[in-house]
Amino acid sequence: MNTPRLPRRHSRTGPTPLAVGTGTVLAFLSLAAVPAVIPGTVPYLVPAAVAETGLNGMPREAWLPLTVDAGTPLPRDHALWTDDCRYDLRLPRAFDRDAARTADTPPVVTVQRPGPGGPGMESCGAVAATGVDVPERLSIGSYVLYDVDTGDVLASKDPYGLYRPASVIKILLVMVALDELDPDQTVPVTGEMANVDGSKVGVGPGGRYTARQLLQGLVMNSGNDAALALAGALGGEDATVTKMQALADSLGTRATRVTTVNGLDTPESQTTAYDLALVYRAAFLREDVRTLLGTRQATFPGFGENPAFQISSDNGLLHDYPGTIGGKTGFTDNARHTYAAAVSRDGRTYGVVMLNATLAAGRPWVQAEGIFDAAFSAAEKGTGSGTESGTVGQLSGPDSGGSPPEVSAATSSGADPTPGFPPAPGTSAGGWADTGTAVAAVVGAVLVTGMAAITGLRWMRRRRIRADD
Repeated sequence: MNTPRLPRRHSRTGPTPLAVGTGTVLAFLSLAAVPAVIPGTVPYLVPAAVAETGLNGMPREAWLPLTVDAGTPLPRDHALWTDDCRYDLRLPRAFDRDAARTADTPPVVTVQRPGPGGPGMESCGAVAATGVDVPERLSIGSYVLYDVDTGDVLASKDPYGLYRPASVIKILLVMVALDELDPDQTVPVTGEMANVDGSKVGVGPGGRYTARQLLQGLVMNSGNDAALALAGALGGEDATVTKMQALADSLGTRATRVTTVNGLDTPESQTTAYDLALVYRAAFLREDVRTLLGTRQATFPGFGENPAFQISSDNGLLHDYPGTIGGKTGFTDNARHTYAAAVSRDGRTYGVVMLNATLAAGRPWVQAEGIFDAAFSAAEKGTGSGTESGTVGQLSGPDSGGSPPEVSAATSSGADPTPGFPPAPGTSAGGWADTGTAVAAVVGAVLVTGMAAITGLRWMRRRRIRADD
């Protein structure tokens, strides 16, 4: 990503220093940006006049960056730095009001330490088993790489950190619907369902849809409209959320709170990569789920005068990575990119869950390819899962005797915390998400400097006028 440049200063052809006034300085300040650098990254320099800044203090271009060239350092993103375990007790600060926590928001639920995965997973930084060479060039806040068959964890980063799930939480709806609905039953659809926010497969009033077709639209196009239709057949949204939560609890999750059937942001929504690894492991062990998630293309019914149309899976891994079983993509402005997938080759099946990811290092499935490559390469060398040094932990289900969820007293107010966590090494302050005070201080300093410059220039002008007299 090219860094925007500030306007070039003109010397002889532009306005003279004596013509500089308050408006000129304020115009300059409106374009000022405050970069900070984490080692191995490059700063963003986003003109404040054109950038949408979120509640977390980050410009949209920094919070949701585009993919940068392979030879270019990744842009700094302090929200991806987890070594201090900051997200053990809180969620990343919300970008918009959909997920903003207030004093009335119930406290977050945290994972009690030591965590259920074992001592090798106590680190909040990236860890990997011997021989599992996970790429360093990743833009993922939290992930867990695991063996679907054994539950062994091969690599992880911030596995118990609290994050928003976005659409990857729909896998719970998938399993509930497969258990309770006849796949060939017709499910009614309303106009309200069709007009839901976010991604849609394209249902419409008067259309005739089977539960199977809606499930395909749910996982292939992440249809929020299909999610509402399925929920209607399952007893309504509230009843379906309750069933999804009950399923999550039964699988041994500790810090997952389901608040919608489609994963749209709410202040209370939360999960961890470890929890979702438990959920997706259970899903990938089901043949009916594997068949659904592995569907590449399908015909989806039309409605009214609109004809039927073809839908294709939005999971890029399914189309170009050999052995892919399937998976689920997710995205909201607050969760950023989330992803889950599984791949099976040569008698081994590995799964990955990724939360709070950005596109800086590539699409989620592109980054997942590098993680899966590390797992299969280790297996070929005999150093992966199944060997004495081939794991960092274990996915611990409901019968493992794990500790129950704990409500954090540190966040009993429920409100988004004021930035104040320690900065990353080599920086004097946190990143965009954790440096609102620092940014304000720098902008204030620039204002003071600018006004001082104006005062000095006016004093110089008065001296020149007096000299000319």
